[in-house]
Formats: sequence, C-alpha cells, structure tokens
Amino acid sequence: MLVALSVRSEMAVKLVVLALIFIPLEQMLALRPLHVLRRGWRTDVVHYLVNGAARKVGLVGAVAVAGTALQALVPAAFRGNVAATPGWVQIVAALAITAVGGYAGHRAMHEVPVLWRFHRVHHSVREMDWLAAGHMHPLDQIAIRSAAVVPLYALGLGRVSLGAIVILMTLQDIFIHANLRLTCGPLRWLIATPQFHHWHHARQPQAYNSNYAAEFPIVDALFGTLYLPVDRWPAEYGIDDDQPDGYLRQLVWPLR
Repeated sequence: MLVALSVRSEMAVKLVVLALIFIPLEQMLALRPLHVLRRGWRTDVVHYLVNGAARKVGLVGAVAVAGTALQALVPAAFRGNVAATPGWVQIVAALAITAVGGYAGHRAMHEVPVLWRFHRVHHSVREMDWLAAGHMHPLDQIAIRSAAVVPLYALGLGRVSLGAIVILMTLQDIFIHANLRLTCGPLRWLIATPQFHHWHHARQPQAYNSNYAAEFPIVDALFGTLYLPVDRWPAEYGIDDDQPDGYLRQLVWPLR
C-alpha cells in the first residue's frame, strides 16, 4: 500500500474524497451490514491506486495506436464538424457512444475465454461495496475503457467532452457497485443502479451473462441481456473459483 501511495499520491486524495462520500452513504442506506474495513480492503485500495496509473497509461497507448488508426478512416471534414458542435451536444453524443462501446467491451470480457481469465478477478469479489469497483485486473480495465473511449477520439470529439465522460464513467462505476439499498423507482429502467449491477455480479445462474451496461439498462434491453427483478436482490456474489489473496497474486492469477 505504501508503494501504491508513493506512485499515485493524487489518486490517494481522490480516494479519500470518495471515501468521505460513499462510506457515510453506505452506513445510512446499507443494503447489507458490512464493516467499513471489511476483508480484503487493503488489497482493494492498492487495486484502486496502482490500477489508476496503469489505466491512464493504457488508455493513452490505446488512443495513440487504435484511435489514430480508426481516425484515418473518418473524413477530416466530419471530424471538424464534430469538434465544432457545442459542448453539451458532444457530451450527449459521447454518452451514447460510450454506452454502446462499453457494453461491447464488457460483454467480450465475459464471452471470450482468454479475456474472461482477466475479468474474473473483478467478479471474484464476494462483498459488494464502493471500493469493490476498483478490484479489477489493470488489463481488464484498459480493455473495457478503451472500447468506450477510443471511438470518441476517432470521431473527433473534443478534450472537454472526453474528460467529462471519463469522470462520469468513474463516478457511475463506483455508484453501481456500492452497498446501497437504492432502486430509484421507475428510473431503474433508464439509469444503471446498484440493484441493476448487483445482479450482474450475482452468483445465481438465472442472472449469468446479463446487465453488461454501466450507464443505461436500455442497452441491455436492446441486445436481450437485461435481467432486473424489481422485488429482490442477489443472495450472494462472486464466482466458483477462489482468487488468491494479495494484489500481486491476483495480478498473475490470469496467467496461471
């Protein structure tokens, strides 16, 4: 953890801010009784800090290589028109593109066996809370985020809209993993909620391979992968495999 803090000191500040927001929320609106310092919390802190650095480097590399290659296929005039549109229009368009791109990338991590080996690190968590959102293999994070962000760069969206989307994706990702008893009423069909995403992590066969979207359940509805019982929550989370303890062991787990 000390190494992680020395590498990502600014991420540590963000982590403290997030903790000040979500820990009180989870105490007031808890879905299940969980200790703040639950089992594995130290490892998840390291995941958040170290993976944040790896994700940034990986996304820059993906944009530089894949984004530039795709950009060559988009007419310069089209990219110029996109960049000239108002910021709010770009953000709305970016939300739609990232919703579909993120869905495709996430679904691929489940359905392609070699990718699942990395993604199962995330699904091995047995206790869902806000900190569990960062419990991911860095290559998994890079792949899913790249599927969402690279098309934005290729189409010519501006830096402001790209930055806003990354911030929204990060906050939304933490929210849907949180230990919060929130269904949001009819809005559950429009915006991804903890109930929606908790079913994605459920250790129950009827919920397998469902709810891949991170922002809008309608994307799952369009592709036939929506599973959202409105009157109950998952009984348990995780997968049948037992992951090793510790960040470094979990880092090499997919390679074994």
